[in-house]
Formats: sequence, structure tokens, C-alpha cells
Amino acid sequence: MSGRRAAPPDPRDVAATYDAGADGYDARHAADPRRAHRAATLDRLQLAAIGGAQEVLELGCGTGRLLAQVTAPRRVGVDVSAGMLHHAAARGLAVVRADAHALPFADRRFDAVLAGKGVFRYLDPGRAFDECARVLRPGGRLVVHLYGGRTWTIARRAPASRRARVDLFEPADVDEIVAPAAAAGLGAVAIHRLRSIRVRPYLLEIPAWIDRAVPAQLWSHLVVVLQRTSAAAR
Repeated sequence: MSGRRAAPPDPRDVAATYDAGADGYDARHAADPRRAHRAATLDRLQLAAIGGAQEVLELGCGTGRLLAQVTAPRRVGVDVSAGMLHHAAARGLAVVRADAHALPFADRRFDAVLAGKGVFRYLDPGRAFDECARVLRPGGRLVVHLYGGRTWTIARRAPASRRARVDLFEPADVDEIVAPAAAAGLGAVAIHRLRSIRVRPYLLEIPAWIDRAVPAQLWSHLVVVLQRTSAAAR
């Protein structure tokens, strides 16, 4: 599906879903070695992009698995799910229950913002990018991980009724991220297109020239590194 849809899901519905699955969440994901290896690869890309940051915010921090790996002296996570935040707090992390469309932080507070684990699928990109730009210092970085919306595959596809999730933002084109980010004053400095595969290394990076040359969407994961310009958010 395209990343375009009428409105993001209600944060209360998202919170309820993740509250229900919070207990045992990390254990379930770690049990699949392929999923765990893919997550570790994505973590490394995101963490490398914010190296040297002193104050880091993570949107949709969940249980705090990624935030716990951040080496910045000051770090804080937000999420709409109280159940997930309970587990993040148990790791000793500073957390706040908040909607990424209305962050409870002062302007220009953070050197870096992480938006991993596909959290933007639940957000309105324009509003969320505006908020990220607002809380970032000029020159600060936002790192966004997203799932692809129309990844080409030779596997038999599930019936449309099973795979249709019109409430999720899953881009079918890089411009669906870059354009609203640029409108908020966030310029792309790096774009990683990655595809899940069934054998090691489980995640391959696809060069930009291949992405441009092949009409089908080959990537299933996108990691975009954005930098805050001196211009104010819209």
C-alpha cells in the first residue's frame, strides 16, 4: 500500500494494542534469530547516525531496547503505551508518556531524535516532522526507520482483506518521507534502503542507483538520516 492515508490511527487505540502485548514483548522478538539480527543491524545504523549527541530523545521508545544502547549522557523516551513505558523505566531509563504530535519539551532541546521501530507508521508525517524540528537544535539529527509499503516479492501474497492496513504510514517511495521532512526544515543527509532476506545476513542494503533503475520497490526497510536546518519549522 502507499504511505498516503486520510488520518493516522487514534493514539488511544495504538496505546491499547501495545499495552496488551507489553509483558514478554522483548522475549517474543528475541526468540526469532532472524528478526533479532535484523533489529541489531538497524540499531547500528541508527546509533551510528547520532554519534556524539549529548541529549537524545526517542519517539515510540517502547520497552527501551534501542534507547538503552544510546551512550549520550542525557536521554529520554516517549511513548503512548503506559505498559511499554513500565518496562523501559525498569531499565533505568527516563521516560514520559506523550504523543509524538505534541511533545512536552522545550524548543531546541535535543541534539538528536530517534524514531525507530517504524514508529512513524502510526503518525501524521507532517505534524510529527514539525514537532521533531521544533525540539531539535539547528544541526541536530533525526533518524527515522520505516517499513516499506509495496516491497516486491515472488512469494504468494495474502488476500487483500488480510494485508490491508490503511491506517498505517508505510511509504512506497523515499519522497514520501523526504518531502514532508524538508517542509519542516529537515534535510536528508543519508538514506539507507534495506531488504529483509531469509538467510544470513538477513538484511541487505540496496544501492540508490539500483533503487532508481528498477521500477519495482525492492526495499522493505528504510533508514533516513535528517538534519535540522536553521530555518524554523512551519
